[in-house]
Amino acid sequence: MNHMLGFLNPWGFLFAIFIPAVILLYLLKQQYQEIRVSSTFLWQKAIQDMEASVPWQKLRKSLLMFLQLVTIALFTLAVARPFLYREGRDSADFIIVLDCSASMQAEDVKPTRFAKAKKEIESFIDGLFPEQRLTLIAAGYQPDVVASRTNDKRILKDRLNKIEVTNGEGSMEQALSLAQALARELGNVEIHVYSDKLYESESPNFKSVVFNGNGKNFAVDLVSWSEIPKGLVVLSRIVNYSDEDTALSVECLANGITLDVKEVIVSAGGNMDVYWTGIPLETLWVEIGILDRDDLISDNRGWTVINRREKNKVLLVSRRNIFLEKAITLRKDVELAKTIYEQAYDITGYSLYIFDGYIPEKLPEDGHIVIFNPQPHNGFVEVGEEFVPGFLRNPANTRYAQLLDFVAYDGFHIARARRIGIPDWGSAVLEDEHGPLLIAGEKGNQRIVMFSFDVHDSDIPLKVDFPILIQNILAWLLPQGAEQNANYYAGQEVEIHTIPGVQKIRVTTPSGKEVSMDPTHSLVTFNGAYEVGVYKVRQDAESGILQEAREKYFTVHIPTRSESDLRPGQAFDNVEYGFRQAVPAVHMRELWKYLAWALLVVILLEWWVYQHGY
Repeated sequence: MNHMLGFLNPWGFLFAIFIPAVILLYLLKQQYQEIRVSSTFLWQKAIQDMEASVPWQKLRKSLLMFLQLVTIALFTLAVARPFLYREGRDSADFIIVLDCSASMQAEDVKPTRFAKAKKEIESFIDGLFPEQRLTLIAAGYQPDVVASRTNDKRILKDRLNKIEVTNGEGSMEQALSLAQALARELGNVEIHVYSDKLYESESPNFKSVVFNGNGKNFAVDLVSWSEIPKGLVVLSRIVNYSDEDTALSVECLANGITLDVKEVIVSAGGNMDVYWTGIPLETLWVEIGILDRDDLISDNRGWTVINRREKNKVLLVSRRNIFLEKAITLRKDVELAKTIYEQAYDITGYSLYIFDGYIPEKLPEDGHIVIFNPQPHNGFVEVGEEFVPGFLRNPANTRYAQLLDFVAYDGFHIARARRIGIPDWGSAVLEDEHGPLLIAGEKGNQRIVMFSFDVHDSDIPLKVDFPILIQNILAWLLPQGAEQNANYYAGQEVEIHTIPGVQKIRVTTPSGKEVSMDPTHSLVTFNGAYEVGVYKVRQDAESGILQEAREKYFTVHIPTRSESDLRPGQAFDNVEYGFRQAVPAVHMRELWKYLAWALLVVILLEWWVYQHGY
C-alpha cells in the first residue's frame, strides 16, 4: 500500500514566520567589542571579528541559532498535526469484535493474547479519521456493544480499557451475527475481528486479526467422586494440549489442605485418569491442581463438591392412604412419617407436609405443602360444591406443566371432586369445564400443590401414571438440582432452591466476596458465577422459635473442551453479509506525539548549549 503525508491543521504553518525573525535577530546582533591593545599580537583575531560582522558570515558557526530554528520547525509541524495515511477501504464505519473468551488469557503472546489485542485496537483507534466512526463489540459471556458509532477517540479508548477477559467460552458466534446485522443496516462498513482463532469471509470488508503463539497448555478436565466402603475416591482427568509427552506434578487438596502429590506422564495430545484415595469422610470439597507452569494458568485446577444426598423428612397426615404411601416411598431419599388428624397440630421439622382430606388451622411454614381433597370452611382455600369431572385438560398458560410430564391424564376417571377457587399464588395444572382439579403455586418461598378430589374416588391409583405423577410433584417440591448439579462453567446461571422460612441467602465467591440474594422466592438465580473455584451458599431460615442455617457448595470451572487447546485450529467460516464492494480510501496515523518528544529533546539540548557557552 502507498503511504502519503497529510496535515490536519495546515494553519499551524503560520508559526513558520518565526524562522526568518530568528535569522534576522542574529544578523543584527553585534558579535564583538572594541578593545584598545598595545600589541600587534591580536591583529589577526581582530580582522576575523571584522569579517564576521559581514551579515551572512554571522550565520556560519552559530549552533545555538541552529537549535532554535529546529525548535521552531518542530513546533510548527506539531501544531500542523501531520499524519501518514495509506490506501485502505472506503469505509465511513468500522465494527470491531473483540474475543473475550478464557483462551485469550494465554501468555504465548506477550503479555497476553487479550492485552495484545487491546493494544492493537487502541492503535487502530488512533488512526481513525475525524469523520470515521467505530462500533466496539465485546464478545464476553454475552455480546456487549460497549461503544456505538462514535468518532470520539477518548470515549472509545475509555470503553476499550474497561473490557475484561472472561473465564468462559465467549460469545463470538452471537457477536458476529450482531456485527453482520449492523453491517447490513449501515452498508459502507468494515468488520474487524480480534481473536485467537481465524474467522474467514469472502467479503472484502471483513478482516480477522489473530493472536496465537501456538501455546503449550495442560488442563484439569474432570474431577468427580464416589463413595466406597473404605471411604471416598476421587477421579481426575489431566489433558496435555501440547505436541510432546510431558511429565507433570499433580496435587490433591481436601478443604484446601494438601493430601497427596503425584508425578504423571501424559502423552502429547492425550489424557490420563488419576485416582486419589484416602479422602477424609468429612471433606466438603476436593481440589486437583497441576503444579507445572504453562501458557494458560486458569484451567490448571479443578474442583468437586462432596454433596451427599440427605434424607428428606416427609410427614403424611391421613386416615389411611396406602396408594399414596407406596408412591412416595419409591424415592430413596425420602424418610416418611405418618400421623392422624387428631395429632397433627403444632407440627414442625419436616421438608414436606402432605395433608390428605384435612387442613390444620395453621399450616406449617418450615416445609412445602401437598393437600388432597380439602374440606369446606378450612380457612386456607375456598371450597365449593361437588361436581363430576368430565374431559380433563392441561391449561396452555400454566407455569407448572412439568408436573404432568409422561402422565397420560386423559385416561383418568374421577367420580367426584369439589370446586376450588384458584388463589392468587397458584394456577391450574389440570382442569375440566367445571374448574381446577390440580393446582400448583408458590406462596413466598413455600411451594404448594393441591388436589380437589380424593384419589380413592378415582381410578388414578390403579394406573402406572400415578407414581409418575407423585414423583413429578416430589421432584418439584424437593428438588435435587442443588445436590446433583454442583458443577458449573463460568458465566452459567446457578439455581438455588431456597428452604421454606428462609430469611437470608448469601453467596460467598472464591475471592471472599459476599453477595446477598432475594429470599422471597422458592427458586433464586445467581448470575455472578464468573470466578473459577468453590462458592458457598448459606441460607438462614426461621420458623417460629426454630432457626436453621444450611450451607451448600458449588464449583465453577473453565470450559476446557473449548478453551484449553491453545494450538492454532481450523478456520471458522463467517456468514457472508451483503453490502457494496469497497474502493480505495485511507487509514491514518498521527505524528504530532513523536514531534512533541523530539521538540522536548531539542529544547533540553539548546539549554545545555547555552549554559556551556557554545
